[in-house]
Amino acid sequence: MDEIDKKLLELLQIDGKKTLQELAEAVNRPKTTIASRIKRLEDKGYIMGYKAIVNPFLLGYQVLAFVMASVRRGEVKGEKPLQEQLAEKILADCSGKGDLPFVEEAYIITGPYDLLLKVWARDIKQLSSFLVSYLASMPDIQRTETLMVLEIVDDWRRRHMPAVAGP
Repeated sequence: MDEIDKKLLELLQIDGKKTLQELAEAVNRPKTTIASRIKRLEDKGYIMGYKAIVNPFLLGYQVLAFVMASVRRGEVKGEKPLQEQLAEKILADCSGKGDLPFVEEAYIITGPYDLLLKVWARDIKQLSSFLVSYLASMPDIQRTETLMVLEIVDDWRRRHMPAVAGP
């Protein structure tokens, strides 16, 4: 990855709708060169995809919380660790298409907890139901701790990741 690739990644993170012409002008290279560079960045996995970034509050999600969950220790069921299986189940169940909140992100973490979930709920009642009914009904989850977000200072939607190095 050279400086032009890094600049392209930065420009596309700031505005993914930029045209090839605009990108070419920004880095002073021909459109065909830019098109092949972007294709290579996609093929190598630097660019994972393109999508619209929506405002959760305008879609009716008024509560943001981070939920940490401790998972039961024991034998592995299947090919994946239990933490990963639970995270995938929660993400699938909580896709925002029912009574459950939308779980935007799930991580397997170190420390006293095993999972970290970024949860968007329509209101406190929906979050409460998720914690008290849904998660509590899972026998492999031993305990949870919930951190309520009072104010968002900044998040990934407004920031871009600098391309500092490549493999």
